[in-house]
Amino acid sequence: MCRSPAAEKLLGFYGAGSGFETRSRGTAAQPYCSMPARVEAFLKRAGAVDTAHKPALVSEADINWADLILVMEGIHAELLAEKFPQSMRKTRRFLDHCGPGGDLPDPMGKNDEIFDLTMNKIRDGIKKIIAGA
Repeated sequence: MCRSPAAEKLLGFYGAGSGFETRSRGTAAQPYCSMPARVEAFLKRAGAVDTAHKPALVSEADINWADLILVMEGIHAELLAEKFPQSMRKTRRFLDHCGPGGDLPDPMGKNDEIFDLTMNKIRDGIKKIIAGA
């Protein structure tokens, strides 16, 4: 609902034409939920025009399709490994892959400073991924 769709939309925007394909999936996604307004507003301020997102649970087909699976927290990697053991070889935490390392906690329900810090880490990490491609 927040971090993963933001990363997907920013990669699609900043990496347009660079050959990346992305899917945002969740370990507890609810398809009836919509992207929070503050996430959508951040994406629009960052320049992303396409902010449409429908949450979906990760499936075995998604795991098999992906070359790289970036999760926001270690618990997500553990949940994937439990349900999809084949995911272990290609799963990395987002900040381990493109930032200072560690978990990127969910900013929803937190103050504006924490929310902006988290979203900026996602934006900066996506730019690093694209620069390293």
